Amino acid sequence: MAPSRRAFLPLPLLALAGCSSLTNDAVELAIENRSGGEQRVTATATPVAEYDPDNPPEPDFEGTVPPGSRQFANDVAPSPEAGESPIPVRVHVVAGPYELVEQVDVTGPGTIDVRITRNGLEVFFAPHD
Repeated sequence: MAPSRRAFLPLPLLALAGCSSLTNDAVELAIENRSGGEQRVTATATPVAEYDPDNPPEPDFEGTVPPGSRQFANDVAPSPEAGESPIPVRVHVVAGPYELVEQVDVTGPGTIDVRITRNGLEVFFAPHD
């Protein structure tokens, strides 16, 4: 006997319930390894207004990123409401021999992308559409 349509209805709803990109207004951090080898990475994203050099924040991501993969850390920074000014966020990344401290402007919900390449690190903000 074939299952009824009703038997399949809850599954898609449960699948969407865990999808943070559909409901999350905070900013996530994505670390992508485009280098040739595995990288040990420590990354922190802190709103500039909250950063205290005498009491640095705990890392938002700390771990190993295999080559060709992308790791995520959720809710690393707030995003401004529509019509508000961008929030400057200080991003500090250490990946193998590379270290970068850069400021990105968060304009709304989206992702702070960190790319590890063979020649260094790249950081930018990509808003969600």
